Amino acid sequence: MSSFRIAVREMAEYLYQSGDLSADTFQNVSLIEGTRAHQYVQHQYSKDDQAEVQILFSMPFESHEITISGRMDGILKRDGERLIHEIKSTRQNIFSDDFIPHQAHVAQLKFYLYMVAQNDDLAEIWGRITYIQLSDYQMRDFDEIYRLEDLEEFFNTSLNIYMKWLNQLYAHHESKMKSLEEMVFPFDQFRRGQREMMTAVYQTMKDQDILYTIAPTGIGKTMASLFSSLKAINSPEQKIFYLTAKTEGKKIALESLDMLHEGTLQTKTLELTSKDSICFLDKRECDPNVCPFAKGFFDRLREASEDIFNHETLMTRAVIETYAKKHQVCPFEFSLYVSYFADVIICDYNYVFDPRAHLIRYFETNDYQPMLLIDEAHNMISRSRDMFSAALKKSDLIQLRKSGSKLKPSIRNAVNQVIQTYDLYQFSLSESTFLAYDSLNEEFFNQLSVLLKKIDRALKENPNYSRKSEVFDGYFLILGMLKMSERFGSHYKFNVEAIDDDIKISCRCLDASRYLKEIIDNSCYGTVFFSATLQPINYYKTLLTQGVGETMLIKSPFDDHRLKLIIDPTISTRYQDRNNSIDQIVSRIKDVVSAKVGNYIVFFPSYQYLEMVREKLIDLDADIITQTKDMSFMMRDLIMERFSKIHDQSLLALFVMGGMFSEGIDYLGDMLHGVIIVGVGLPMINEENEQLKTYYQDTFNQGFQYAYQYPGMNKVIQAVGRVIRSHEDYGFALLIDDRFNQKYYKELFPIEWKNYERLTHKKSLKTMLKTFFLLFSK
Repeated sequence: MSSFRIAVREMAEYLYQSGDLSADTFQNVSLIEGTRAHQYVQHQYSKDDQAEVQILFSMPFESHEITISGRMDGILKRDGERLIHEIKSTRQNIFSDDFIPHQAHVAQLKFYLYMVAQNDDLAEIWGRITYIQLSDYQMRDFDEIYRLEDLEEFFNTSLNIYMKWLNQLYAHHESKMKSLEEMVFPFDQFRRGQREMMTAVYQTMKDQDILYTIAPTGIGKTMASLFSSLKAINSPEQKIFYLTAKTEGKKIALESLDMLHEGTLQTKTLELTSKDSICFLDKRECDPNVCPFAKGFFDRLREASEDIFNHETLMTRAVIETYAKKHQVCPFEFSLYVSYFADVIICDYNYVFDPRAHLIRYFETNDYQPMLLIDEAHNMISRSRDMFSAALKKSDLIQLRKSGSKLKPSIRNAVNQVIQTYDLYQFSLSESTFLAYDSLNEEFFNQLSVLLKKIDRALKENPNYSRKSEVFDGYFLILGMLKMSERFGSHYKFNVEAIDDDIKISCRCLDASRYLKEIIDNSCYGTVFFSATLQPINYYKTLLTQGVGETMLIKSPFDDHRLKLIIDPTISTRYQDRNNSIDQIVSRIKDVVSAKVGNYIVFFPSYQYLEMVREKLIDLDADIITQTKDMSFMMRDLIMERFSKIHDQSLLALFVMGGMFSEGIDYLGDMLHGVIIVGVGLPMINEENEQLKTYYQDTFNQGFQYAYQYPGMNKVIQAVGRVIRSHEDYGFALLIDDRFNQKYYKELFPIEWKNYERLTHKKSLKTMLKTFFLLFSK
């Protein structure tokens, strides 16, 4: 006899969620907020009352043994009777005439009531749902006394329907586990270092440990990490989260899983896409009165979910959109629901780590066992700081005041109170455009808290307000500021900054490692960070997981001699020397172009420097492409097409280091013959980077290295990494700056760069390149 364990809440939500996507959905009531509201109610219990009571109920069902479990919010004693208590927090107006308890909440309570009545042999039982408004903690009770026979009929009817779905999930799990056992590696041979990486990743998942893997291009790290993690799965609660910031990273992961599916693998794979990107409307309006895909969303969700589950394996963005249109449901919220039965979820970092966007169901509860594969992990330091920072501009508040101008009760005075704080800072900003503080302006955050409550109340009393979506935009910015203020400490700065005609106030996180490690320790069952550029490794381990984690270094599978690395120490690209460097850089570019007709990229540290050089390239015998600050991904794809075509003259691209052309993109074969790196990639010296430098110096005694040198060299190594992407590729990289010849920078060179050559005044770059290209001429 097979056994099933059923969670009361999941069964209630699956069967009885109904109606529209509500404000609660969009405002994402976090577990922390909900827990605080619950505790507020429970603190009012008497000494005879019980809070957070676990309950189990077992019974045979057909050929299965069923165990139903849950946690009741309270068991109260009232007038000598026992009362089963459920608490629900909400942002809705619970005192409006049309407010009624949600069907799923009532169902959850009735399941608990039936379990208690059966366990204790009761003929009838008293139940209560208490709704508490998060804005002001006002409460409203809904009481009902139920007879056992009525509860039994409801329970059995519900269980019959739910078991049909569970049987499908169970059958999928059985076939998945069998397919994982039979799954074989899809290639005849392992690449160098690939097998060792797979062993390490597998053991990391089994041991629920942390691993940092320095995995160069060409070893097949995506397939290695996915295959070994899949092999480590032994529980239906385990899910693999493949995290990547780049579209190309998603694509490779999906292609790898598709290849495994062509074999024996039977898993459900889901690609998550951001709400703005996947929205069907021209302008996102998350309001059921405006969006037809939000209206009645829950009424159609179950049918849509069962449809995609029964017919799809690889649930890409296109597949999600197809089923969302077919069933008229919001594609973003639909994809989040589909994640319940997905085995592998491919998404951005923020779905795991960002406190405003992460998936609460997986990372604030213990119901699942997430396994993390973090691709291009060198991006995580800056991304993690951003995830735990928040900012609010004066223009945001002016826009909020305009959007909410017709709300009653009015929010205008509350908005103006906050704006006055910005105006007070205006005087100080006339002397310095950047103000930094080690402590919060408590009055400012009190004003934000008052404003948030005013917005809450106004929207409750105006549920059909025509500009509600725009008001919500401001609401979320304020909510983000308040949430980050709760984390404020020595690893934060309170900044006030003048930007053109605007003023920005921010809670800026300088080090998010404690939060990343907390999420990994409390919620994850094995975490692997991997990238070709995780050196120096202690820098990444310190700023991501506070120094914790094993390390693995894999040597590049490519022949070192296919990359001609040249250091030009005769030129300084320091800011004060840039004007003097322009003619020398132009000379190097002309030498490159004249050595061989080919495709070349010059990577610059800034757009300003790029433009200074571009203006001097008037008579160059090459087709020049220039990256602009606001370049779209569509334009990027068009440029990449030009690299793939054969040209009669050289193609010269002027790009910026760390941009869309320098990471997560492949230039295969003759698409690229060489790159010129202008400078050591140091981030711009400004107030924010100086804050990082001071913090890193005070905390780790590594101020310049952590804030400037290591991030800069990472961009350099990433840019050079565009040249060799396969065993057949060959090309050169010219590093222009005298600092590349210094010990402190050469220590950061990857081991594959050991055969570098210095360019001196006596050596001709053109001759060196011609000699190199002759080695590979056909």
